[in-house]
Amino acid sequence: MLLIKKEKCGVKKMSALVADFERLGFWKTETAEENITVFTMDFPSLKAYIIITNDDGSTPTDPEAPIVAACYSNDDCFQWGKELENFAALEKIFASYPPCSPELMAALGDYSLPSK
Repeated sequence: MLLIKKEKCGVKKMSALVADFERLGFWKTETAEENITVFTMDFPSLKAYIIITNDDGSTPTDPEAPIVAACYSNDDCFQWGKELENFAALEKIFASYPPCSPELMAALGDYSLPSK
């Protein structure tokens, strides 16, 4: 019984996280090759996009866990990847720059993990 309750909490947590990503301007999409859900944002003026995964390259499910922003050109060539402390760190960057803007892309690329 405890296991079932824990799974239900996880589903609720994931639903809230999806809504949080969508609020920032991401949309969720399924990858064909890995069969996971990623969160994506286009940057048309830069002819690029970013995807967000967890630090294992899977679907983010925990807002407190590290996440990875990976930048790709529109022809799907990897540009760079950046580990962020957690969803709150991503949210803080988004509070300062408009979605899909070159400034947002630069801020994501310049992000550094806090010192421990």
